[in-house]
Amino acid sequence: MRFFIDTSAFVALNDRSDRYHEKAREFILGFSAADELITSNYIVDETITHLRRSMGVKATIEFAEAILSGQGYQIIYIDQEMEQAAFGIFRRYFDNVLSFTDCTSFALMKRMGLNKAFAFDEDFLVAGFEVVP
Repeated sequence: MRFFIDTSAFVALNDRSDRYHEKAREFILGFSAADELITSNYIVDETITHLRRSMGVKATIEFAEAILSGQGYQIIYIDQEMEQAAFGIFRRYFDNVLSFTDCTSFALMKRMGLNKAFAFDEDFLVAGFEVVP
């Protein structure tokens, strides 16, 4: 199974004080070798920024080194075409409080045919995706 992994899941996995930490940990421990976790450079950026504020430099560097090593996660770099698609999504959902990063995630998921997001962010539901766990 292929899953998009959002900032909210990365934060929950890394921050033991996060209210979803145990749920995220249990979910990730249930993965098999065949499961794929896909994310974007925008999500990596957002997660690093969030962890820096909530957990400090040391934990942030550990996360960044792990994620950027390419082990366990596939990072897709948002290109100009996906940014344009994201802006279209952003405009379509103008009455919701979606971040542009959320919209880039939705554009990436559509391009890659992903329908499940490992996230604790209900914005994925607004855009028609399934949220797990």
